[in-house]
Amino acid sequence: MSRRDSGASSIASRRSRRSNTGGGEGDSQRSKEAKFFEECRVAYLAVLDDTHQDITSRKQLALVLQQSGRNPSQKTLDKYWTTKTKKLTYNEICDIMRKEKPTTTSDLLNAFKKFDINGDGFITHDELSRVLTKRGEKMTSKEVEAMIAEADDDGDRKLNYNEFCKMLMSTTSKCRQLSKEKVDKKVTNERKSKEKEQPAARKETSPAPHPRKRASINKTLPPVTKVAPKATEPRNLKTWHQARRKGCCLFEEHGKIVAHQYVLEVSTSTALWLTVKPMNLHPETASDGPLPDIRIYLVRQRDDGTLGDLVAFTNMKNQQKYCLHQELKAGSYRLLPMTTGCRFKPRERHPKSKAELTRKEGDEYVMLKPFRNALADIFELVDLDGNGTLSREEFNVFQLRTSGEQVDDDAWEVVEENFELKKGELTRKGFMDLNQMEANDLQGDTDDLWVTLHSMGFADDLKLDEALPFVLDAYTDKCKSHIKALPLQSGGSALERAVCDSVMSIGKDRVTIKEADNAVMHCLASDAIFSVLVENKSSSKFSLRMDCGKSSNCESSRRDLDHTLVVPPRAAVVGHHLMPVKESEEWTVRCTETVIT
Repeated sequence: MSRRDSGASSIASRRSRRSNTGGGEGDSQRSKEAKFFEECRVAYLAVLDDTHQDITSRKQLALVLQQSGRNPSQKTLDKYWTTKTKKLTYNEICDIMRKEKPTTTSDLLNAFKKFDINGDGFITHDELSRVLTKRGEKMTSKEVEAMIAEADDDGDRKLNYNEFCKMLMSTTSKCRQLSKEKVDKKVTNERKSKEKEQPAARKETSPAPHPRKRASINKTLPPVTKVAPKATEPRNLKTWHQARRKGCCLFEEHGKIVAHQYVLEVSTSTALWLTVKPMNLHPETASDGPLPDIRIYLVRQRDDGTLGDLVAFTNMKNQQKYCLHQELKAGSYRLLPMTTGCRFKPRERHPKSKAELTRKEGDEYVMLKPFRNALADIFELVDLDGNGTLSREEFNVFQLRTSGEQVDDDAWEVVEENFELKKGELTRKGFMDLNQMEANDLQGDTDDLWVTLHSMGFADDLKLDEALPFVLDAYTDKCKSHIKALPLQSGGSALERAVCDSVMSIGKDRVTIKEADNAVMHCLASDAIFSVLVENKSSSKFSLRMDCGKSSNCESSRRDLDHTLVVPPRAAVVGHHLMPVKESEEWTVRCTETVIT
């Protein structure tokens, strides 16, 4: 087999390995994400009672990571729990668990080789003791003795590789299993407790008719198309430095949205004019309805990469562009994209059949035109700087999304040697040729090709209905800005804080929730979007039903206009984002809140 065949096949097999672990769409990236978050949830709930509770100590951090089989070192704990750390949220723990991978067989093999000082294929008591009691994070002699006694089945005071692997992997497996059993038991007990309480509650209280409540929020807004845009671009914008980047929002399992993020760096204080708008890949076939919304939240980025306070967000709208005008100090900033989800929703339709992707012609499997068109769209989604070619970083973003694996040096060397490049970057033709090679390697089996298509938002009929492409433009007047695109990821707690801060700092309307202790609703009416935020200042959580069902010409970010949410103590939660169904017509927001005890 030639280097092209073996190397290029290894690139394609990244998706093959992914789909073959469970077969087809079920083991797509979204399925892996669901399993990952279930692992996070189980580990977290094995230590704390609720995912709304925060980690408040280094010990709790270590326990959660251990429950997930990560077995963190002191150095790892130091990285995430510094002298300035006071708490870590559930979302932040999920981010840590994504970075700190569980122990693998490869890790154990490397560890074994380090311990096997004389290279005889065994780890003796003396060798293991010498390493563990004198290097790195030292263990005591008693701890080493206990460690060996657990794994040394034949009592020869030596550990061969199988014994060593069995010992550590069984520890990891036990941690995970015990965590799951503990959480399952907790959930079962809570359910039984509720079942016992419900009949008693029905006996003690007799149903009484509730008086009709007036809507706490009752606001009529003019047609969006008739509102004069508040955003006016600077007069001398043509003389400013422009940087353009493309991006995309995609759905994960259970409707969660991930998007490309960006690091914006400016070398000196400067004015920033930033716009972002949805990008229609095929304007000739676009519908007449309003496009989904897309915003950018600008937050400070510290030297260590952590995110700080909200600086500004695109709260002004000019046609399909969301805009902001802000003075920036020199430094680094993170651009966090966000769509409310009012119009960008998970797929509800179910195509009756799958489109054909390839056809055999002689000894070759030729990609059919609809599939080639879909690949052309994927190329546009992945070409983040819009220069018509894919850099290694951009191709790596594509591989991470479709296979979950990085493009290593060998794989990129194969790309460089066998597919068309321009200035060191993969051309559109090269990208098509690479996928054609994969289609031939699969010999008519299209499951792996569908993994790619589904991961990038395509349905079985090859309609791109679970992707929201967008383009952002950043203009600076005093210096050139540098914008680095990051892989697809959730905005996490940083985006949640930014959204809540934007509503509470700018929103002028506040409504006291009378039935709750020290709770307030904040309302922000910006161009084409009405946001309602619930702030709980008390030390107790409560549930709040927010019924916007009597609103007119409105659609919500929630599945239903009548939605009940849990508000954690000393926290703020978005109740509804609302947008007009028809932007050419007047729309009215009516919301009635009810505290559920």
